[in-house]
Amino acid sequence: MRRMATVTAVVGILFGIFALPAAAQSEEDEVRAVVDALFDAMRAADSAAVRGLFHPEMEVMASSGARDGVAGVRFGVIEGFIEQVGGAEPGAFDERIGPAEIRIDDNLATVFTPYAFHYNGNLSHCGVNVFLIARVGEVWRIVGLADTRREQGCEEWLQ
Repeated sequence: MRRMATVTAVVGILFGIFALPAAAQSEEDEVRAVVDALFDAMRAADSAAVRGLFHPEMEVMASSGARDGVAGVRFGVIEGFIEQVGGAEPGAFDERIGPAEIRIDDNLATVFTPYAFHYNGNLSHCGVNVFLIARVGEVWRIVGLADTRREQGCEEWLQ
């Protein structure tokens, strides 16, 4: 009887250890799905779907590059971006992303990914997106977004 209890305990511990990566992968999939849903909604010009992915109080940031040799960052409210998406023709906004580096701890995730943005089928600019995504209740929401932008050197940015 004691041996059976020991075997059961060992099997339970091993099961728990091997189940951890599956749970972590599931969270990564959930976080990645938020990013993918954003770009799908942008391509569809679906401002309601875009709005549902963001926390209502978030701001957006963009690297402004160097002006007069000084690097800077611009800040804006997400509502302007949502209005732009809603005012576009379906298919006009096509942001293509590369491999994503996703890190998760507790209810907070970051997603770092290169991108190339196409407008009406033409390459507009490229750079890196950095998403801050938080679990709010039972769903993941984008709570912060920053990107870099460049207009040159994009040809081979994403293969």
